[in-house]
Amino acid sequence: MKLRQHWFSAVMAAVVFVFLFLPIIVVFKDAFNANKTLLTWGGATFTWFGEALSSERFRSAFLTSIGIAVVVMLLSMVLASLGAIGMSKMSGKAKGAYDSLVFLRITLPEIVIVVGLFVVARMLGFKLGPAWVVIAQTLIYSAYAFVTISARLTNISGLYEKAAQDLGASQARIVWTITLPLLAPSIFVGGLLAFTFSLDSVVAPTFLGGPSAETIPLLIMGMIKKGVSAEVNAIGVIMSVFNFLVLLIVVKFIGIKQVAGSAVKGS
Repeated sequence: MKLRQHWFSAVMAAVVFVFLFLPIIVVFKDAFNANKTLLTWGGATFTWFGEALSSERFRSAFLTSIGIAVVVMLLSMVLASLGAIGMSKMSGKAKGAYDSLVFLRITLPEIVIVVGLFVVARMLGFKLGPAWVVIAQTLIYSAYAFVTISARLTNISGLYEKAAQDLGASQARIVWTITLPLLAPSIFVGGLLAFTFSLDSVVAPTFLGGPSAETIPLLIMGMIKKGVSAEVNAIGVIMSVFNFLVLLIVVKFIGIKQVAGSAVKGS
């Protein structure tokens, strides 16, 4: 019986891994395919990467995506940290209401929030652009950072704060010298979530970006209308490698155990 369970678990795990990673493998393979039609294997080439990197449209979309994602990441880290620390000081009913509002941002479809902001911008006569994309994405993705940070905050012993208070430290000093350093790994993980979600976002740039905020997802959507090409796959590989490098940098600074622990607690 144990042997059957073992083989069943192994088969199910293999199916899951194939389902998750086969599309990624196909994208990587086709990015190096010299046959532009991708119907057959025409040999290995780096031509499509050169075409993508030399494209002014790709460079502009890449810089726009990174710029928006960095601002969203920083704002999400600040707002989520302040919100988590502030909620920890609230009473039971107030804390429950605040927590519900945070999860409402997660459960609501992104398009509902984005369309709401679009209507507000039009009513007030504001010009659409990257700033509105940042507002929408920060409003949505800071909730994910909040969940990660607040999960870590609940596991921090209150003895540190009480000891600091006994020594005469002010509340602001306690937060700055004790709470924030203890929360730092979770803050970085929450910021990384907001960063990666922002890079993949399609809805907010579509409705709120205007003509001046073409991001990488919008660029790819425009390109695949003519059919999936090797250059599209090359762009996908470039963005995958970039995200992986960002993750490596975060792991280098705060450690793989801290990243994995914060991500698991936040989920």
